[in-house]
Amino acid sequence: MTEAPVERDIVALYQEVERLTGGMLSAAHQQDWDRLAALEAGCARCIDSIKGCPVPARLSEEARQKKFLLLKSILANDREIRKLAEPWMQQISHLLGSANAECRVRRSYGSNEA
Repeated sequence: MTEAPVERDIVALYQEVERLTGGMLSAAHQQDWDRLAALEAGCARCIDSIKGCPVPARLSEEARQKKFLLLKSILANDREIRKLAEPWMQQISHLLGSANAECRVRRSYGSNEA
């Protein structure tokens, strides 16, 4: 059975999200956090497009199966990205916490040094 245009659009959007999350995973493996953030922004735009897409009452079996496999891949990518990014995020959080504590001490003791 051939997919209807709306089904093709929906599947194409999920394919783009899968491609972007694959790129995000690659960036996370390389610890390229700037690239990961840029790809994440593109992924968010794509997800917004999916939310705005008219949903047919029922997808064809072929479109439903493609969507299922894409979602499975997207979730696997997301899980791995989180696993790789978590240590970096904890390190950043620790550094920000230390910087904030230093600023509070400087304010408390009236230091004008930056």
